[in-house]
Amino acid sequence: MKSGYFHRLRRLCWRQLLPTLLCILPLPALAWDAVGHRLTAAVALEFISDSRRDQLLEILAAHPRYQQDFLEQIPAFVDQDDRDALAQWLLGQAAYWPDIARGLPASARQQYNRPPWHYTDGAWVRGAAAFQGNQYINTDPFADIEGEAASGIDREADAHNVVTALDYNARLLSDADADPAARAVALCWVLHLIGDIHQPLHTGSMFSDSLFSGGDLGGNRIPVGDSNLHAEWDSALREFGVTDSLPVILQQISGFSRPRIEGVESDWTAWMSESRQILTSQVYTPAIKQAIAAADASGAEELDSLELDASYRNQMQRLSRMRLGLAGLRTAIFFENELP
Repeated sequence: MKSGYFHRLRRLCWRQLLPTLLCILPLPALAWDAVGHRLTAAVALEFISDSRRDQLLEILAAHPRYQQDFLEQIPAFVDQDDRDALAQWLLGQAAYWPDIARGLPASARQQYNRPPWHYTDGAWVRGAAAFQGNQYINTDPFADIEGEAASGIDREADAHNVVTALDYNARLLSDADADPAARAVALCWVLHLIGDIHQPLHTGSMFSDSLFSGGDLGGNRIPVGDSNLHAEWDSALREFGVTDSLPVILQQISGFSRPRIEGVESDWTAWMSESRQILTSQVYTPAIKQAIAAADASGAEELDSLELDASYRNQMQRLSRMRLGLAGLRTAIFFENELP
């Protein structure tokens, strides 16, 4: 039997290696898919002023890869004479661009790709996110990691997870005197990361005594058919697309009255707390936990593929619409209240 010391050492090694593994492993998904991030941008555009929209487009135009990653990628169906349609596509592309950066040529990928920025260690806590996102089965929980204050995140090197990356990029974007190209890249990251922090599986992982002693990588190691749990959540609205999903999401957000924008503060730790509540109560269901516990007890080296029933998928789609809608609304709130 392994001693407790070596068991804890193995788990510690896994946690230290996690950022490296996420850079090199061919994981199927690491964030909302293109539909999800484009929906966040589309929702935000419904709530910001025309002048703010034009300001964002002006900032984006200074992007160092604006020609090849934006202008040259505009599809034929986008009417470029329609200011609203063009803005929705360009800012949707900006929201998805940090994922595009993963596939850039090596030199550009090294310059712009930041894998650790898309998620956070489930044991990392700060502010309103006062409890962990990790789940533990038959194993002792990790101690909390007390996160540093936002005021101390003023260099890119200080950013190491989705919260601190938002701290850094929001500050850079809000600095009217900053380098225009750097602000444009920061705009992409702010759009993207506000979406990511609303995805529950970006805020914690499942740990068990044996099978997931190093964690399930935010659901990436839980097989679901030919996919995995993380990818299923990322692509929950893919079949509906932006056009069909947007009116439903806007109806959910607005109802009979337009949400208040002016003067509302942005607190990403509160958004992460919401994601963790959903992660622990809705994503990892009792059935999923039972399957992991049984596999762990049997000494299995991997988990058998799970099947998500219609009820789970309906709930997943409902929650995804809610989270993407809130991400879009909160993006608009940040732009309207924080940008100079």
